[in-house]
Amino acid sequence: MAHDEEDLSDLFAIPDFWRPCNWLDKTIRDINKQNPIFEFDGAAPPRGLIATFESQELQPLDLNVDLNIDEDDIFFKLPPILKELAAQQPRPSPPHSDDGALDADYEIDDTTEDEDFWLLPEQVKKPEYKTWEAFEKIHDGPFSPMFISEAGPSVFDALVTNKKDPNDDRGEILDNASYCACLLTLALGRSSLLFAWDQSRNSFVKTTPRLRTSGVTLDLVRALDKQCLDCGNCIRHLQYFSESTYATPSTPTRIALAGVIDRLVTSVRSELSVRSQNVRSIVQLQAIVRPVQSVLSYFKNLVKKVAPQKTDEAMLSCLFEEVQAAEYRNSLLRTATREVLRIVSRPWIEFVEEWIGVRNEHGIPITKKGSGKGFVKVADNMWIDDQGFELEEADYFLDQTKVPTFLPEDLIQAIFETGRNIRFLREHHPEHALSRPDIVELSTPPKLEWQFEWEHISKIEARVKEYRDSVASALNGARKTNNDLPQPFPSPRTDTVSDLSIFGKPPDEIANSILNSIQQLSQAPKRTVIPNDELESFASLLRSNLYNPGDKDSANTPLDPHSSLIPFLSFNPLIMTQSTIINKACMTLLFTHHNLRLHLDLLHQYFLLSNGLFVSRLSHALFDPEVSTAERKQGVALTGGTMGLRMGGRRKAWPPASSELRLVLMGVLVDSYNTKAKRSLSGDLGDILSFAVRGDLTQEEIDKCMNPDGLEALDFLRLAYVTPKGLASVIGPGTMKKYDRVWGVLLRCLRMGWVVDDLFRLTCTGLKEDRSTTGILRFVREARHFVTVIMGHFFEVGVEVRWNRFQQWLDEVEKDVLVGGGESVVSVDAVRDKQDQVLDEILGVLFLRKRQVPVMKLLEEVFGVVLGFSRLMRVTRAEAHLDLKGKESPEELYAVFRRKFGVFINVLKGLSDKVSAGGGGVSGKGSKGENTVEQLLIRLDIEGYYGKKG
Repeated sequence: MAHDEEDLSDLFAIPDFWRPCNWLDKTIRDINKQNPIFEFDGAAPPRGLIATFESQELQPLDLNVDLNIDEDDIFFKLPPILKELAAQQPRPSPPHSDDGALDADYEIDDTTEDEDFWLLPEQVKKPEYKTWEAFEKIHDGPFSPMFISEAGPSVFDALVTNKKDPNDDRGEILDNASYCACLLTLALGRSSLLFAWDQSRNSFVKTTPRLRTSGVTLDLVRALDKQCLDCGNCIRHLQYFSESTYATPSTPTRIALAGVIDRLVTSVRSELSVRSQNVRSIVQLQAIVRPVQSVLSYFKNLVKKVAPQKTDEAMLSCLFEEVQAAEYRNSLLRTATREVLRIVSRPWIEFVEEWIGVRNEHGIPITKKGSGKGFVKVADNMWIDDQGFELEEADYFLDQTKVPTFLPEDLIQAIFETGRNIRFLREHHPEHALSRPDIVELSTPPKLEWQFEWEHISKIEARVKEYRDSVASALNGARKTNNDLPQPFPSPRTDTVSDLSIFGKPPDEIANSILNSIQQLSQAPKRTVIPNDELESFASLLRSNLYNPGDKDSANTPLDPHSSLIPFLSFNPLIMTQSTIINKACMTLLFTHHNLRLHLDLLHQYFLLSNGLFVSRLSHALFDPEVSTAERKQGVALTGGTMGLRMGGRRKAWPPASSELRLVLMGVLVDSYNTKAKRSLSGDLGDILSFAVRGDLTQEEIDKCMNPDGLEALDFLRLAYVTPKGLASVIGPGTMKKYDRVWGVLLRCLRMGWVVDDLFRLTCTGLKEDRSTTGILRFVREARHFVTVIMGHFFEVGVEVRWNRFQQWLDEVEKDVLVGGGESVVSVDAVRDKQDQVLDEILGVLFLRKRQVPVMKLLEEVFGVVLGFSRLMRVTRAEAHLDLKGKESPEELYAVFRRKFGVFINVLKGLSDKVSAGGGGVSGKGSKGENTVEQLLIRLDIEGYYGKKG
């Protein structure tokens, strides 16, 4: 039995691995007989695993069977563990006869002898070339379809026809090619035999609703019809918007949107027609129409949102919101919406370019004589002068309602100020380089465009830098040659027009001119070629990505800036650079040509009374009782020498006549002005600054002015300043109103200072200190203390401190403008705003703000008591007895003064506490947060004397 058992110790024995798989020698049918679970024969009766188990009885497991048989071809066999259990059982011995011989029926299997595989087989199989393609095409026996969908469209149609459907949903069958052609025509937005446009429904309708093609049900056809129907309706609606926009008067932005939609429909139709040439079934047509229908449906909704907007700015704002919403859509819709925004906003952006001066104006330019355009509104700036006349002057104003919402506030302010400043140059300095259109073309400024990627943003910043350097070199070259401008460039227009004038010409020349004109008129007009690069780029985008909408390169694409930052990143570089160039040019002219610092110093000296010589001359001319009178009296001749109004004397006729005012104030302004500064003025000082009488006083105010002892006695007198046209943008009517209010209060303080000084001089020389004069002396000293502190606070803290800060700020600005070195330059509007801010602070310190009216009234009451006391001290006792019968005595006036002084101190304390708590605003704090009310309170009543007894 040794030859029957395998020798496991022979390590070099060759196993049967060399034998090929026995499946290669058998057919698929033989394999299926051994493994019925893999049997697949559509024509044979069911004989699978389930049928095998149904036709055979289940037999119990016999562990005594021989498990050493070849089970490689058996699918269901015993697991290895059962083989091991069966191997542990004793192997039955071969049957023996009684004499010990083997049973004759028991045969020994000699087939287990090893074959000699080195010998060639007796039957050599013919070699075959086996491939995977041939393996897939192996078909064993006849094929019969198992599903009805595999039997062909005719069998499917027969089934649908024989189907007993209560809804009778069979439909009529049409040729597939004809139906596909009608569907394609529908998708293109055109009518056909099967689909017609219904004007009442505003949609396409199917002329034969129960029509279908072979091989599909009516429900499936209706679903395909709906997709093509939506596509055709979208095309029709978009076409209607485009045609109606062109047919009616529309704004440039709406026309640009109509042009984009028209190009969209044309490109989509062209691409759809090309793609559908090889369509053979409606399923293929559905795959081609689906991306087109998706794009058209999106743009239909886009137009539905944008079209109802009334203004261009509202349309652009709505369109930008759609760009933000499309940021998270597929790449085609995201990029296409951005291109639409780029094209549609082009008219508005071109107007911005013309306004800020980087593009030559086409058509009627924007001037103060027109009505404005876009967000620039030209209106009359109206104000009432001191004479009571209503004056008006045309000026540019920013219309916030005409500004798109996506632009930041500071950016739109920079746009408006830049445009207004460049028109200042064109109006007052037409010879300047920046006022020349050819210089703009020579500098080649970049265009204002939407930039949605960091790479493009970096490129536009580099181009803006080149433009800035080009303008700077052009301006420097003009200065070096002592010429503001280079020679003008020739006009780009080269069309020649014949001279049609005939007067003074010989007959032959007249005849030639007529023939030339006839020849020119006979020529066909030249068409202006409009650059269409943006629309062509948009069409190319649609053609290349309509059927490739996926984000293929999204992983390699750098992160784009957020949509909310796009307007600032796109427009800010060029706008701020142009603003800096224009502002520097304007500020240079204001400081050099228009003498801005000289005029501001003039206002400071006279309106704010900082000129000591002018204050002295004016005080003597108005209040000194010792000078000669300029009042005309019958039979009395005017004497020479210094004359004045003598308000401190015994004058009863008030106010003085205009001739008297001219005599008194003649030469006060000119004589007190600095000689060096006077030479720097472009004209005579009298043409700019003069005294005048107010003409806008009410009857009540006129009545108060007629009392020479009242606080309002000099309210009729004012300073008239004529602002030069070049400085109107800095020193406007509103600014002069503030200067005039400060002048009125300071003039009152000047009079009160003269009154208390005169009282102090009178009491020191004419009264003895005894019990009867103690109250008078105390009144004079306390009144002088009060008025002196108020004057010092108004002149020093209110005017000089703040004006000095303003002067320091102007020094820095002038240095940056004239010397250079800074990337940004303060604008003209910034200088005006800074001046207004300083004047507002001065008004706050002088208690002239609206919320400080009670404080000013209380201060005026205290001043009125002092003036009443001055009148008593000025007359003799007899005259005082006659004039002041039934009125207050000096002691009573002193008591009133003490009481009002105390009330004023308490009001200041309350106001100081409010300012310290943060509720005073500008009225109580200076530019650096100092509490000016507290400073005045300390100077008036440092020990709290008046506050305790007030």
